[in-house]
Amino acid sequence: MINRKFNMKYITSLGIALLACVALQSGSASSADPNPGHRLLIGYGEGVLELDEKNHTVWHYQNPEIELVYDAWKLENGNILFSHRFGVREVNAAKETVWDFKVAREKGKQEINSCQPLKGGKTLILDCGNQKLLEVNRQKKVTLSIDLPDGGKNPHNRYMQARKTPEGTYLISYRDHKKILELNADGDVVWQYALKDNDRPFTAIRLANGRTLVPNITSNRIIEIGRDGKIRWEMNTKDDLGFQILYPVGVHVRKNGNLVVINSDYHHKKGMNNDVQAFEINREKQVLWKLMKADLEKDGKVPVVERGTKMPSHHLLSIQVIGEPLELK
Repeated sequence: MINRKFNMKYITSLGIALLACVALQSGSASSADPNPGHRLLIGYGEGVLELDEKNHTVWHYQNPEIELVYDAWKLENGNILFSHRFGVREVNAAKETVWDFKVAREKGKQEINSCQPLKGGKTLILDCGNQKLLEVNRQKKVTLSIDLPDGGKNPHNRYMQARKTPEGTYLISYRDHKKILELNADGDVVWQYALKDNDRPFTAIRLANGRTLVPNITSNRIIEIGRDGKIRWEMNTKDDLGFQILYPVGVHVRKNGNLVVINSDYHHKKGMNNDVQAFEINREKQVLWKLMKADLEKDGKVPVVERGTKMPSHHLLSIQVIGEPLELK
């Protein structure tokens, strides 16, 4: 009897352990591991940074040709792909350029606001100056070009980012027109969402549940929109996070559903609390970690003084949690 009881307890314990392992592998036990660590790639006004899990800078790229890095990606081969005002560039760990797509350097007329790595080595590029969405291959040949609905007079304010969805459609964030459009490959509108008058969308991310996540940079809120147009989740300035939400731009959604968010100090003014530059939050709006100004500056990142506000700023814009699905950035 003693051996039988012992064996039953052992078998029961083993079964529980095996079930736990299966749950973790399937991603259904995210609550057991609410903060699995983070390693970040960040694009900012003048370059690209990679940070380790202790928020130390381990790689840094700057180049005099580069400004306004809205979008940055660490690829599976270890290279870094990023957009800047006048093009899209891929560099390796040694900071050598391995691919370079350029547009004319005409400030006020040309601007590339986003890029996205696609299957087969192609890159999705949002050409704000010519109001086109492009798919470009490794030979820099345009394999798909979509004429976008007019975004307004100023290339800088027309669109913010574009994303190809798992369904093969394209989400475009219209800044001045305060809306999200979803287009098919023929340029037809298949879904759209009109935002509030004080909203300006930075990006739109299609989630696995079919909803669309949209951070808005002027209303300082992030909303999750259902296909029916109803808001299913929202984070805004009424939520007490322990710090001020400012200019939420880049967002990466983790496999466990948590959001890693840039809290940018772009255009902040005297009296604003902009010490928190990025953070991770779960769907219960609990903050799991923060990236502070001091974290960046202790490793030598120097702020620049904005001409308009006269305030020192780090200008973070794009964020990627390395190792998490690229489709949710």
